[in-house]
Amino acid sequence: MPRSERPVKRGVWQEVLDSIRRRWHLVAGGLFSIVLMDVLHLYSPQLIKQAVDELALDNADSASLLHIAGALAGLALLVTVLRMLGRPLFMALGRRVERDLRDSLGMRLLAQSQSFFDGQTAGQIMARATYDLNNLRLAAGYGVQAAWDSILTLALAVLYMLWLSPCLTLLAALPVLSIPWLTRRQSILFHNCHQRVQSSFSDLSEEAHDCMGAIRLVKVHNLARAKRQGFAELSREHKRRNLELAEVSALYLPVMNLVTHLSQGVVWGAGGALAVLGYISPGDIVAFSAYVVMMKTPLVYSGYLINLYQRARSSGSRLQEIYQGPDLAEPCQTSRNGLTPKVSARGLCFSYPGEERPVLCGLDLDLNPGGITALAGLVGSGKSSLLKLLAGLYPAPPKSIFLGGRDLTEIPLPELHGLVGLVNQEPFVFSATVRENLRMAAPQAGPEELWQVLRLVGLADEIRALPQGLETELGEHGHTLSGGQKARLAIARALLPGLPVLLLDDALSAVDPLAESEILQRIIGHRQGKITLIVSHRPSSLGVAREVMLLDQGRLAGRGTHEELLSFSSLYRRLTQRQKLLSKLGEN
Repeated sequence: MPRSERPVKRGVWQEVLDSIRRRWHLVAGGLFSIVLMDVLHLYSPQLIKQAVDELALDNADSASLLHIAGALAGLALLVTVLRMLGRPLFMALGRRVERDLRDSLGMRLLAQSQSFFDGQTAGQIMARATYDLNNLRLAAGYGVQAAWDSILTLALAVLYMLWLSPCLTLLAALPVLSIPWLTRRQSILFHNCHQRVQSSFSDLSEEAHDCMGAIRLVKVHNLARAKRQGFAELSREHKRRNLELAEVSALYLPVMNLVTHLSQGVVWGAGGALAVLGYISPGDIVAFSAYVVMMKTPLVYSGYLINLYQRARSSGSRLQEIYQGPDLAEPCQTSRNGLTPKVSARGLCFSYPGEERPVLCGLDLDLNPGGITALAGLVGSGKSSLLKLLAGLYPAPPKSIFLGGRDLTEIPLPELHGLVGLVNQEPFVFSATVRENLRMAAPQAGPEELWQVLRLVGLADEIRALPQGLETELGEHGHTLSGGQKARLAIARALLPGLPVLLLDDALSAVDPLAESEILQRIIGHRQGKITLIVSHRPSSLGVAREVMLLDQGRLAGRGTHEELLSFSSLYRRLTQRQKLLSKLGEN
């Protein structure tokens, strides 16, 4: 089955449930504490009933009342201790679930194709990794504890009340019948409000990310005032959305208080009449009143739980967009033994997601090991798109690209990324040392291997000239290096693991033509028996290539050596002449 069509076997809720199952001891300990705590807590009105009845019948004495008071104090102490023991267990459960989800989310993001990131902003992803994960943590920890506590308290209170007087229980329950309608209404309002809050938070995060990422541009062009105004506007919108949510939440509490007070009124009114008629005792009325008071907390708390549930539901649906991506492959050791480093395409047609116009159409090609193969063509001819497909950044159509005789869509992404390396025109340098940047591609590489690849790209002397050499911190996005140095460092990082297929997408455009030609010559000698495919417009670089493939509007318009294409392809001649003219203009 093609990689892009493999079914999703696990979602975010499955991850939450699995994480909770693995911490069954925390759940068991927390539930035991809640059950014992609620049983003891709801038994206390029975002691109060006993004291009131003894006083009403004039059977009370100081010893019996002192005994009841001591029992109530003991129950209160035990309930406090159990609450102190039970709540931290559920808090720990929530934190463990959050940690598991954060690890899983990171792995899921790394497994996503480039098309996923094309449709997501950094702010949206950061909102999922912060706001949404926090909502799931609260639901899995504090929410589970509060829900069990509320359900058990209500159930035990109703049982005690039915045992005291079924008739009075039914009368007291009449006002409570409105709660399901109120709960349903509030649930819809909570859900809609939370969706708007999450959307505004994503916009706010994206604005902050853009401003911090382009801080130099903001300062140079004096854009601070405009950025400040834009951020303030988004902040006001986020505040307004949160106030809407607060208004919906604030309305629920007084309504639930009204319901419980109505029940309390029914207890004292109808209970008093029943006591006068002799159906119940005065102590039963007091106990009933105590149980109604105890029910008030879980009833009122139900609004918070609905709020929490809707937040978790909204966050879960947003996170599910990430979990709907490809399945996480089992960790595997990429084997290159016996692999024939040959890449071929047959009838390759490709359009970017959401677009109808194909960028590659009916493309046939073969890449064999040894030397350098170059791609040339006008802007938009499909050169970079082809490299992205070969690197697995976008899913290729089935039975269209083959690596070592295997359909590219049948190769798991972790294995493919252990066979194919790609360096873009805008290389990324991490905020770490030179050594750490290089060893990200090959963690076991020794110093000699690092200096070898640096010499290949002509960067060894420049790195030695840095204050700490390989241990020099490069700063945010490698701002201490020039554009050409970043490009060569990225190529050295890609050369280090010795991948069978290396793709350079105009990666040396920031290097002068003479240095680029020398670097490519050294790469040819270093990568004997492997495939190296480059995209370039410079005649000096195209002349180094063993074969040049000319693309035009997604189709192969010609192939051969640099000299052969100059002799029979007018398009290729125009490309090279244009590039020579641009080079002269740049020199002047």
